[in-house]
Amino acid sequence: MDSAILLIVRFGLLALLWVLIIVVVWALSKDIIKSSGVRRTKTQSNPIRREKANSVQVVEGPLKGSHMDVSGLEAFTLGRADDNDFVLGDDFSSSRHARLFRRGSDWFVEDLDSRNGTYVAGSRIEQPERVSVGTDIKMGRTIVRLVP
Repeated sequence: MDSAILLIVRFGLLALLWVLIIVVVWALSKDIIKSSGVRRTKTQSNPIRREKANSVQVVEGPLKGSHMDVSGLEAFTLGRADDNDFVLGDDFSSSRHARLFRRGSDWFVEDLDSRNGTYVAGSRIEQPERVSVGTDIKMGRTIVRLVP
């Protein structure tokens, strides 16, 4: 009788282990599908605008409304320190937070190893990311945008 109970407990534990594996695989597949769906939705709902950017403007943050002409620039830095081309005045941004640069007619933003990261359209970037006119770029509490 004891060996029969032991055998039932072993099969029960094996079944429980398989249920755990199935739940983990299901959760991972759901996350993968969700993350790929978000990317598809962003590109469909926010197409790249081909307008020429003439200035960068702070649309949210401590220096809201400030702007700088970028039509003649190839690259500029943004951050809290005074030696940046565009000073953010935001305590949550790094001293040299990000760099915007032009490649052909496209603008790209690059995070300069900032502490709080740089976000383009709500997603944190790890490498240079193309930005178009009207795309939000968040650094600290400040949101800047290229405007025509």
